[in-house]
Amino acid sequence: MEILKQLNLNETFFFQFVIFCIAYLVLTRLVFAPYSAALSKREEKTKGGEDLAAEIHKKASDLQTQYEAKARSVSGNVKTIFDDYRTEANREFETIVSKARAESQKLVEAARAKVGVEISSAQQQLKAEIPMVTQEMTRKLLAK
Repeated sequence: MEILKQLNLNETFFFQFVIFCIAYLVLTRLVFAPYSAALSKREEKTKGGEDLAAEIHKKASDLQTQYEAKARSVSGNVKTIFDDYRTEANREFETIVSKARAESQKLVEAARAKVGVEISSAQQQLKAEIPMVTQEMTRKLLAK
């Protein structure tokens, strides 16, 4: 006990120590334990949320990769279809143009043949009228 007196500790120290121990036990049960449990739950939720966020981010990246691959595939298919239709349209255009050229060539040839016939008919008609015209010219010249 002499050590306690040298440290200037009296009987109140024991009462204070007992009160401290009781207060510590009460606070441990009522405050520290619920706070520790709440903190643990919060950390679990945060870790679970982080894991979930990482998983969702990974899924989103995978979906984006799949979308880009499908978009490239669809774009290639559309380009192929477009090129096929363009080729078919060009073939049809050439067919229509060649038919139109052939038809116009036939019309031109028919028109040339008709003009040739009309020219020869007009020449024959003029040849037939030459003697009448010369007689008429001679008669008018002599009548003067």
